[in-house]
Order: sequence, then C-alpha cells, then structure tokens
Amino acid sequence: MSFYRWSMRTGALILFIAALLIFVVSFANYFFLTGAAMNRALSEEGLTSSRFVLFWGAIAQAFSGSVWSFLGACLLYRLDAHWGGSKGPRA
Repeated sequence: MSFYRWSMRTGALILFIAALLIFVVSFANYFFLTGAAMNRALSEEGLTSSRFVLFWGAIAQAFSGSVWSFLGACLLYRLDAHWGGSKGPRA
C-alpha cells in the first residue's frame, strides 16, 4: 500500500494526532514563552499576573489553535462512518 493510500485511509487519525500536537505546542508556547514575557513586562510596571489567569489563557489559546484540525478529524470520521462501507470507520 502506498503512503498516499495509507494517509487517505487514516486521515481522521492523522488529523486527530495533529490536533493534539497543535494543542500541546500552543499551550507550551503561550504559557511558557508569551506568559514569561508578559509577566516580565507587568512586573516592570509594578503589576502582577496570576498563574491561574495565565494557565486558563494558555488553555484558551491552545483550544483556539487546534479546533479546526479536531473538527476536520471529526468530520472525516463521520463521513467514513456514513459512506465508508459496511464495516464503518476504521479504528
């Protein structure tokens, strides 16, 4: 089986894994890099930013970045279940 046929057959799984990776990378980028720069800028002005707010901001940023890949994975999974054949979606 060629790589192309394999990737077409397991497209939903590939998109799901991509969504997970995008979520993790987006969370880490916002929480560790952007959050550190924001805290440094706020501390210079005498303000403080709580880790709680930074954590939930990173979660929101990560969901925002990965939602389209996850939606694509769900859509491909459902289309495969409906038109993929009598066996249903491949797990």
